Amino acid sequence: MKIIYRKADPNDPLVKAFAEPPSVVSEAEYRKLMIVEELLALMEEKGISRGELAKRMEVQPSRVTSMLTGTNNFTIETLVRAGRAVGADIELHFVPMKKDEAKSKAAKPKASEESISKVAEDPTPYRAKRKPKA
Repeated sequence: MKIIYRKADPNDPLVKAFAEPPSVVSEAEYRKLMIVEELLALMEEKGISRGELAKRMEVQPSRVTSMLTGTNNFTIETLVRAGRAVGADIELHFVPMKKDEAKSKAAKPKASEESISKVAEDPTPYRAKRKPKA
C-alpha cells in the first residue's frame, strides 16, 4: 500500500472545519452522542431493552427513546439513573487541557453559540397565568 501525501487546499470545506477547535455547542453534541453510545453498548451487553431500561429508571418509555436519540441535555440525575439501570457507575470530572488547547478553547463564544432564547430557562414560558378568583 502506498500512502500519498498532498498539501491541503485551504478552500476545502473539510480543511476549514478542522482549522479551528470545535465550538462549545459541537463539543457538547459530540459528548452527548458518546454517552448515548456507551449506554447503548451496555444495554446490548446486558440484554436490556429500551422498555426494561425505562422500568429500571422509573420513567416512561418515551423518555428513554428521547434520551437515546442523543438530542437531550442530560441532567446528572438522569445519567446516574441510567448508569444504575445498566449496573454501571458514572464518573464525572474535569481534566486539565494542554496549554495550547486551553488558549484556543478559552476564546469568547461566537454569536451563533450564545443563547438567543430564554425558553430553556423557563420550560413553561407561554403558559397563561391564572388570575386569582375574587
